[in-house]
Amino acid sequence: MDYRLTTEDLGWLRKLREAQAANQPLHDMLPTNVLRKLTMLGCAQVKGRGEYSITLRGRDELVDRELETQIG
Repeated sequence: MDYRLTTEDLGWLRKLREAQAANQPLHDMLPTNVLRKLTMLGCAQVKGRGEYSITLRGRDELVDRELETQIG
């Protein structure tokens, strides 16, 4: 689990995951600082002009955080 990710970063990762699950592009524009951090940490990737997707590492981060809140 990467503790450099903030709650804002995780919120955007959740939006990316939901968009990918719905097979829809994310219509919201990610803030530059969040996008830079997520791509540098390997949690998201830029697919094209204005298109982003979550990576396996990003999904793992979300799963880890969700398990952490459930377990305590």
